[in-house]
Amino acid sequence: MENYHYVLLFVFIFGITFFLIPKIRYISLKFNLTDTPDSRSSHTVITPSFGGVAFYISYLLALFFSQFFFENTATTTLLVSISILFFTGLLDDLLNLSAKVKFLGQCIGVGLLMFHSDFRILSLHGFMGITQIPLALSVTGSMFFLLGLINAFNLLDGIDGLTAITGSIVAMFYSYLFYHLKAPFYVALCVTTIAVLLAFLRFNFSVRKKIFMGDTGSLTLGLVLGLSTLKIMTLDYTSEVALLQFDPKKLPIFLIAVLFVPILDIFRVILIRFLKGVSIFKPDRNHMHHILVDYGLSHRRASFFIGIVNFIVALCMFFVIQNTTLLQSFLVLVLLFVIAIVILFLMNKNKTAIRLKLQIRRVLLRIHL
Repeated sequence: MENYHYVLLFVFIFGITFFLIPKIRYISLKFNLTDTPDSRSSHTVITPSFGGVAFYISYLLALFFSQFFFENTATTTLLVSISILFFTGLLDDLLNLSAKVKFLGQCIGVGLLMFHSDFRILSLHGFMGITQIPLALSVTGSMFFLLGLINAFNLLDGIDGLTAITGSIVAMFYSYLFYHLKAPFYVALCVTTIAVLLAFLRFNFSVRKKIFMGDTGSLTLGLVLGLSTLKIMTLDYTSEVALLQFDPKKLPIFLIAVLFVPILDIFRVILIRFLKGVSIFKPDRNHMHHILVDYGLSHRRASFFIGIVNFIVALCMFFVIQNTTLLQSFLVLVLLFVIAIVILFLMNKNKTAIRLKLQIRRVLLRIHL
């Protein structure tokens, strides 16, 4: 696929999404398909929440036309899996599904991908001494990762622009990797993602034409970026080290760095809910975007700030892994996560977090005395 084809694809998908979203918004308002604010909401106005319908249509078009440019044996599998996640999100936006039913839909969509070797982690390319992974462990680990990332993007969708900005940054880094690794189909998939999200941002940031992506969008986006991650891990790097520009053993480190924000957020939230002794599916206001908004940042500023942090971490780690050993790169990444967790912990004004801080302070005082 020539480079100008990617440009044409971007313009086409951007235009389609930009055209569809106002139509979807109009229909949502006409039939009262809106998101009503509650105690956890960061918005105060009733807003349509079916922007993800435009995502789904755009992905369908991109996958359909891609068959005319290159062969890809996974196209049908992708269509079915994306459709299942989309309709799971659609039903949740319409009927407010229980967490168990919603998770079941995710498992079915992800499970179908496991029948295709392109979306199973078969090797860690020597990271931590792990090369080939047994089939059962490969399927289990791949499903666990995909489900985790899908829900990470679902949880991240709490303020205007954050999920779209973060998803665009991840897709941008992935398109760079796929381009250098000569995987044009997945470059096109990432370009489609960037085009969809940038078109969506125009309306998500709007005051009078605002729309949310809803679970239809966040679940679909999480799946696409998750399967793209797994595809990168399944490529054969025995003769492509120069194309990758760093030792394949360090690939998991770089991918974690690219996904820094969604991984950090879901890890923090699950840890806090575990320490509180409540279900990990119980919603709260301990997400990083809630912390920044509670500090007085607008949705736009908080989203761009978090997005910039994600971009800087990924870019820095790209150069770190090129110039340090595997262990040094790993330690740098762990240090970045620890610093971020500590800063967010100190900033959190949530009542639960404040009580936890007081408990820790009392324990430290007892130890000191």
